[in-house]
Amino acid sequence: MTPDSAVPGCPVRADFDPLSAEYLADPFAVLATLPPDQTPVFYAPSIGYYVVTRYADIEGVFRDPTTFSAAAAQLPLVELTPEAAEILLAGGYKPQPTLVSLDEPAHARLRRPATRAFTVKRVDGMAATIRATTRQLLDAVGDASEFDLVAALAFPLPAYTIFSLMGVPKQDWAQLKEWCRTRAALAWGRPAPDEQVELARGMADYRGYVRELVAAKVTARGDDLASDLLTIHDEDPERLSHDEVASILFSLSFAGHETTTNLIGNTVRRVLEDPTRWQRLVANRGLIPAAVEETLRFDTSVPVWRRITTRPVTLGGVNLPAGAKLFLWLAAAGRDPAVFHNPDHFDLDRSNADQHLAFGRGLHYCLGASLGKLETRLALEELTTRFPDLRLVAGQRIPFHPNISFRGPQKLLARRGVLTALPPPRSK
Repeated sequence: MTPDSAVPGCPVRADFDPLSAEYLADPFAVLATLPPDQTPVFYAPSIGYYVVTRYADIEGVFRDPTTFSAAAAQLPLVELTPEAAEILLAGGYKPQPTLVSLDEPAHARLRRPATRAFTVKRVDGMAATIRATTRQLLDAVGDASEFDLVAALAFPLPAYTIFSLMGVPKQDWAQLKEWCRTRAALAWGRPAPDEQVELARGMADYRGYVRELVAAKVTARGDDLASDLLTIHDEDPERLSHDEVASILFSLSFAGHETTTNLIGNTVRRVLEDPTRWQRLVANRGLIPAAVEETLRFDTSVPVWRRITTRPVTLGGVNLPAGAKLFLWLAAAGRDPAVFHNPDHFDLDRSNADQHLAFGRGLHYCLGASLGKLETRLALEELTTRFPDLRLVAGQRIPFHPNISFRGPQKLLARRGVLTALPPPRSK
């Protein structure tokens, strides 16, 4: 039984709501309001979760999958209406049997074949194609003096990369991308009852599409992950079923691009908001990997992940019961002064930026971490080469998708040419 109120001795923050307009606009401003001496675990009634803020505690949770189950990772944040739940079940949508929400030994059973998509050799071999795609996308910008960096590059590049890797036909990419937004809203947002029904229909279609993709690949193999996974099935049908192949592709079709879209957007935003940072990258592109790691620490594209306790445990000085739902605030961990000096400063020269927890730790460490960083690095290399005088459009309001776990600009306007004495853009 999951507790619906805080355990005795645990601080309660009734004002903490990760889906409020204030939080979505700037979660770090909300983080700054927390008393420095407050217990690093507090209860948030708005979501019914215990919020974990300290780096050491979050890392410890990731490294103890026996005590802290991944089963809560993709569960809807709010209770679904009976109609929405029925639509999901009828469509074969089950949150549990996916990589990020499975515990051992089932997790290892699916993860091993999934690693075929992200071997060092395969990822390195994709660099030329990713660079060529980046150049084509930037060619399409043409001579426009002002353009949206997300629509032009951050949105399409990761989608093209992961969907082609999976074996998804190009004509279906736009639809799949839209379904992924639907998934974020349903599992990590707070949709109203009438919205839930529409989102559930989209999710059922999404899951059905992936099953149909696997069925089609059975007789039409190619040089792609879906075909590789089916080869494993052919070698030993008991090792990997068709449903499990579909489950792996369902996980990767979302995680393989949504987080990278946000990482590209966040990185470009953070290096452009201070023109001296951008000029340092233009002058020395060897700093680009450091900019990517520092963004993952400073403004991670996955600011929150979730776990649930399997037994009573003490975390951050709070005695939690079995069934306690945990809101692992990765963004707060990236600003932990016990780990990062002057953590609210974006520092291209930070020596330990890569200690961030943006990709998790342990068994569930992100499979696509190297691919996401590669795409972001190549995007920055091409942008700094082509647009050395690029600047953010001043005064723009930057929108963010209303969900707890995936954060990046939905729109980011940039302009060519040197702009001086302009105020920074605002979030909304």
